[in-house]
Amino acid sequence: MLVPMKPILAVTKVEQVRRAILGMIFDRSLAAGQRLLEAKLAAQLQVSQATVNAALQDLHAQGVVTKLLNRSTNVNRYTQREIDQLFSVRMVLEPVATAAAARALTPEGKRALLEQVEQMRWAARSNDLSRFCLADYQFHQEVYRLSDNSFLIQACQAIAAAPFAYILCGLVSALPTDYGSLAEDHAEIVAAMERSPEAAAALTAERIEGWRLHSAHALEALTEYEITTANAS
Repeated sequence: MLVPMKPILAVTKVEQVRRAILGMIFDRSLAAGQRLLEAKLAAQLQVSQATVNAALQDLHAQGVVTKLLNRSTNVNRYTQREIDQLFSVRMVLEPVATAAAARALTPEGKRALLEQVEQMRWAARSNDLSRFCLADYQFHQEVYRLSDNSFLIQACQAIAAAPFAYILCGLVSALPTDYGSLAEDHAEIVAAMERSPEAAAALTAERIEGWRLHSAHALEALTEYEITTANAS
């Protein structure tokens, strides 16, 4: 008897480029605040400049880069105020999205979420921050998709940078992080989704507050580093 197979989802070239640029941000090949040159990225990724432009437009909509019309594109670099604003919106939207996803959760949806959790665990054990961040990003994108609410999905896209906001503060190396524990945070959210929408929303809100503090501490570490460097010079 043939075993039913999951359909293979086509990944567009724009999506591939978007993930590649995210990967460069995650591994710090592209730094917070750095200017992005479309022609250089197109040559590096061996795609057209129009494809890079479209990918950067998506990342602009997600708060990862700032793309100014007919001017320049830069990787975002968050201030404390922007971190606070980002997470205040996330605290409103994401618990609602997780509760909605819990109501519509299927075995396939649960499996997709746990696949990303396993990627995070593997990356944590391997100390692969880039791979961890991409799995973290994909986990939350999957939660939004599972909510099956197009308006909520669109709103959540604007806070897509939140799971890795600490990287966009500029100095990840200043913040020792237990990425294994962060992976388990996500596993616990999946378990809460199985229990009830209310449990999922409550745990998500609790975890978001912890992640907000994580990003705030990264920014504090960067500020202290910059002050020390300035005084030394």
